[in-house]
Amino acid sequence: MTALSEYGPLFRDAYAALHGGRPNDTPSDSGRRPDESLEEYLARSRGEALGRLRARLEAGQPPQELRTAHDLLVRLLAAAAEADAALAAQVEAYRCGNFQGSIGHSDRLHAIVAESARLDRDLILALREAEEANAGTLAALGIEEIEGPEPSIAAEDAEDWV
Repeated sequence: MTALSEYGPLFRDAYAALHGGRPNDTPSDSGRRPDESLEEYLARSRGEALGRLRARLEAGQPPQELRTAHDLLVRLLAAAAEADAALAAQVEAYRCGNFQGSIGHSDRLHAIVAESARLDRDLILALREAEEANAGTLAALGIEEIEGPEPSIAAEDAEDWV
């Protein structure tokens, strides 16, 4: 099991990657391949970065009070990579005139995004519960405040997304 102070930077890196990264972060990929479309490159490079973060998270043992949040974050990283790949496939199918295939990828993407929204809400709630159970957990993790919808609002919003 890892101490909160040691686990915090990894957790923050993974969470930031899911929410657009941090300003001034440098790309951590090898660049675009000559035969690679922009969509393929974006999906691959982000998928690789998310995969590395996921592997780092899975290799470690989170503090017990963050086990649920940790597991949700791992699932969110996997879903983000899957969503990026589905979006790239949708764009490629559309570009090639395969409109039926594009619709299929769009449906898959919609399902992934809806599940990711649910997982993200669950992550926010798990972090709040960890803080309620042990005041100071979020500060020790390096998170000042959990921003996100209240559970009742999130549930109403999810109905609009599905």
